[in-house]
Amino acid sequence: MLWIITIGFGLVAIGLLISLTYSLKGGPASGAAACLFTIALAQRFMGSRIVLRFSTMTVVNPLVTYNVPYATITAIRGGGGETLNLVTRGGDEIYSVAFGGSILDSIFKTTDRAVERIKDRAQKGHRSTQKQVVKTFRISWIADACTVGAFSCAILAGVLGI
Repeated sequence: MLWIITIGFGLVAIGLLISLTYSLKGGPASGAAACLFTIALAQRFMGSRIVLRFSTMTVVNPLVTYNVPYATITAIRGGGGETLNLVTRGGDEIYSVAFGGSILDSIFKTTDRAVERIKDRAQKGHRSTQKQVVKTFRISWIADACTVGAFSCAILAGVLGI
């Protein structure tokens, strides 16, 4: 679904930018800016996920990625329409945007299943050389490039007159 959105809105943006060669007006530039901004948002939010590895889990949120050793997890909360979150030994709560509680989640119980899988993996107690949660800024080249492109097109639309 994410790639359909990315390719679809990308083709529309390219078409709008090509139309600037025929008529130099701000409308197509503002449309391209909207398309590129939609791609950036979709890449950030729909790219959120949880990856279970041998001794750590990775929580990928729109702007931040957390690498969490299973040994540091003290509680796993969520399910029943609630947001999935992890509580670490340091008292930090890590929320997962990928399992943010929704109407569809209340029907399909995806958060409940994710909580069960994480608990199963955490109880196996695999050792990790990593002792603390590592928090890093998430780089998404497509989202970042589309954000820069959206701002550039918005400035161009303002200069040309919307």
